[in-house]
Amino acid sequence: MLTRREFIRTAALFALAPGILAEREREIWVNDVHSQLNRTRVRELLVPRTRDELAEIVRSASQKGLPISLSGCRHSMGGQQFGTDSICIDTRSLDRVISFDQQRGLIEAEPGIQWPKLIRTYLAAQQEAQSNGVSRKNKPAPTHSRSAGVSRPTCTDAD
Repeated sequence: MLTRREFIRTAALFALAPGILAEREREIWVNDVHSQLNRTRVRELLVPRTRDELAEIVRSASQKGLPISLSGCRHSMGGQQFGTDSICIDTRSLDRVISFDQQRGLIEAEPGIQWPKLIRTYLAAQQEAQSNGVSRKNKPAPTHSRSAGVSRPTCTDAD
């Protein structure tokens, strides 16, 4: 049997620290693959498989007033790629070429496409017919991704 003093002490502990018995939420952490200097906690990490799924994720986050972060290959080392407690959308599975206008030399691709796949698509089409050239002004890297239409590529050695 508890003494009165033990009961009060135990009750006070539960009152002061309600999270002790509560189940902890699973924390999700993301980071860039090279520097590992930008470890960031996100609310959710979602991987859409289609453009419709991506649109639904963005629409749902907007309706709930939640911030989103987009990640491709997670190469960016400036700390700008992830928002704390945001919905992080990993676009790597969205890597298809949508269209290729050979006359104008324009390729429309999904946001997670990486440079090697984009260039292979271009070269395959170039073998069929001569078209405009592709120039790349970034530093060479094994792979790059175009994260949701952002104009600056990101890359990683891991993919």
